[in-house]
Amino acid sequence: MKSVAACTLAAVGLLLAGCASTGLAPNAITDTPSQGRPVVLTQTRGPIRVVYQISKDEWQGAKGKGLLYLNKLYDQYRAEGVSPDRLHIHAVFHGTAAEHLLTDEAFNRYKNATAGNPNTALLAELEAKGVEIELCNTRRQSNGWSKDDINPSVTLVNGAFQRVIDLQLMGYAYVRF
Repeated sequence: MKSVAACTLAAVGLLLAGCASTGLAPNAITDTPSQGRPVVLTQTRGPIRVVYQISKDEWQGAKGKGLLYLNKLYDQYRAEGVSPDRLHIHAVFHGTAAEHLLTDEAFNRYKNATAGNPNTALLAELEAKGVEIELCNTRRQSNGWSKDDINPSVTLVNGAFQRVIDLQLMGYAYVRF
């Protein structure tokens, strides 16, 4: 009977050989057999196309949770060696999450606050990384917000569902957040 280590080593060898023969990322395994079970990394190098649908007013600490996860996704792909020009990440906001995209002034008015939108710096960081943040214009209108109330880095789209469907038809993987 083979030992667990021998079986794990054989499985890792087969997986690496499969990666080499299919053109997948050669670093698909990070752990060596002596460290236990292997961890499979991203198998493709892009283009990576993903659309997040973010509709809930969820916070993690003092930041919008959906925005934090977008940033985390981008950083994880970069850590695995995927180049920025191969990452195409969109987030379509609607519902109660829309308030995460307000300017500081509009956030203060809407939330009866004084410190501004805690997501402003994160929105700028995502914009610098090339992540596309989009807001349903129907939601903006139903909330009574002017276009100037929305962070200038945010793109207005006619309808959230139509935009998500459109991106999916263009080959974007869908993530509901």
